[in-house]
Amino acid sequence: MPEADSRLKTLGLAVVCGGPGAEREVSLASGGCACDALLEGGFRVEKAIVPPEAPEQFIEALNCDVAVMMLHGEFGEDGHAQRILERRSLPFTGSSSEVCALSMDKDACKRLFARSDIPTPRWVLLDKAAGAEKAIAEAGLDIPLVVKPNGRGSSVGVSIVRKRRDLPAALELAFGLDGRILAEEFVEGRELTVGWLDGRILPVIELVPDDGFYDYQAKYISDKTIYLCPAELPDDVEADISLIVRKTAEIIPVRDLARVDIILGRDGPRVLEINVLPGFTTHSLVPLAARRVGLEMPALCEKLVEMAARRGGLP
Repeated sequence: MPEADSRLKTLGLAVVCGGPGAEREVSLASGGCACDALLEGGFRVEKAIVPPEAPEQFIEALNCDVAVMMLHGEFGEDGHAQRILERRSLPFTGSSSEVCALSMDKDACKRLFARSDIPTPRWVLLDKAAGAEKAIAEAGLDIPLVVKPNGRGSSVGVSIVRKRRDLPAALELAFGLDGRILAEEFVEGRELTVGWLDGRILPVIELVPDDGFYDYQAKYISDKTIYLCPAELPDDVEADISLIVRKTAEIIPVRDLARVDIILGRDGPRVLEINVLPGFTTHSLVPLAARRVGLEMPALCEKLVEMAARRGGLP
């Protein structure tokens, strides 16, 4: 084993998961898989389960050499935990607190996409339920629509509205989770996702959910979702997607690892959003794509630790 690898495995790692948000169970599942993979790889690792109450105090007291971030959703994916770790100068995997906060703001990201000529479905940001339907119409959007919370992930609170009578319920669901929501043009097409690992574009995955909607159930529970990896795409389309993903990762700008979700419609690929703390569960997509290029979960987790340790001047 190379000397650098030997030193790396003397570090004390904490796999940070749990948290106070709606994605707590997904985070715990990701944390469990990452912890198992690192143990298999010979690392010294403990699972650090962030409680729903007083999560800030937990992160302030975290004792490790490197924090392996598997903290999805509120507090972890929005940059709050990362901000505490930065203040403590404690190395952690993934993007900076600033980039995490940006990535969780779907409206801010889509504004960046639009300014950078990255194709994305038309949308309108809604900050109050009263007058929402009028605001949607004034933005030139019509049924079908996608309605989603602005600052949530894992498809929590997302609805595809195909009939006008269903719009009020979709708005109520999204506003129940977030004070700011998006109403977005629905684009019929193939659902694709692409991993980005330290500047490397991973194989494109096509998602084929059983009921046509890649929601929370399809992502984390159902065994009926079909994952085509690599997706069958014409060479020119795959090249366009790779360029779009690379440009998206540059303008956000992410580090270590990210996943870009894309819809491939009649007018070509359009970016839906970017996730800078993608899942590591048994159903998750970035680990699947990494396996296609020879990186099994232990090797993938080791690479994340290596990048974080290098930033922190370790080992």
